[in-house]
Amino acid sequence: MTDSPARERILRTATALFISTGIRVVGVDRLIAESGVARATFFRHFPTKDDLVVAFLESQAADARRELTRIRSERPGGARALLAEIATGAKMGMECTGFRGCEFINTAAEYSDPDHITRVVVDRHRAWVRDIMVDALEELGHPTPFATAEVLFTMRTGAIVASSLEGFHDPDGAFDRAWWALVDQR
Repeated sequence: MTDSPARERILRTATALFISTGIRVVGVDRLIAESGVARATFFRHFPTKDDLVVAFLESQAADARRELTRIRSERPGGARALLAEIATGAKMGMECTGFRGCEFINTAAEYSDPDHITRVVVDRHRAWVRDIMVDALEELGHPTPFATAEVLFTMRTGAIVASSLEGFHDPDGAFDRAWWALVDQR
C-alpha cells in the first residue's frame, strides 16, 4: 500500500507510543484516537496491530541502516567510525533520564515466540548490525571479526538493557576501554 498522510500519522503516533510505553500496552483504540484517524482508515493501512508493529520496526531498522551506512561511507576511517557510533549508541541510555531501551530488544522481550513476524524483523535487523560490525572489523584487519563482533554486540545489548533497568553509569570509561581493546586486538 502506498504511503498516505494518514498512514504516516498512524506510524508516527505508534512510534512515539511504542518507544515511550511499549507495544502490547498500547491498544488499537488508543492508536486510532491519538492518530486522529477513523477506525476504517486505520485498518485499511494496518489490517492487524502486528502489521503496524512490523511497519514500525522496519521503519526504525531502515533509519538505522541508512545512518550506519552513511557513517561508514562518509566519515574518515569509516570502519572505525561505524564501530564508534555503535558504541556510542550502546551508551546512550547512560546519559538519559527515563531511558526505556532499544526498541528491538524491547520488542523481542514482548514477543517471546521466535517465529512471530515481529521477532523475525527484530532478528533480521540485529543480524544486519552484527554483520556490518563483522565487515568493519574485517576491514580493520581484525584476526577474529565474527567472534569479536558477537562479543561487541553482546556488550552493546548488555549496556542498553542495564541502562534501561538499573540506570547503568560508566564514569570511568570501562565500557569504552573494553570495547576498543577488543576492536584493536591483533
